[in-house]
Amino acid sequence: MHTVARRDTSDAAAAIQLAAWRAMSPAEKLAQVRALTGFVLRLEREGLRRRHPDLGTAALHQLAVARRLGPTLAARVVAGTASAG
Repeated sequence: MHTVARRDTSDAAAAIQLAAWRAMSPAEKLAQVRALTGFVLRLEREGLRRRHPDLGTAALHQLAVARRLGPTLAARVVAGTASAG
């Protein structure tokens, strides 16, 4: 059985969580991943907004893209988006 390192969850709670994941359909699992991804992106956005209160929405978006993709690919993506508009 595959185990996951966890520091904040008891074995009993982890077993319940694993059983719940196993009982989910693929669509339910995808919905969970999508919701968690959205949550993480909102956290990132808020963190950037707090660290850079002087930046506008577009600049914060570009900063977030650069953090995720790296500066080279981010520049290509932003340039492609600008030319597509």
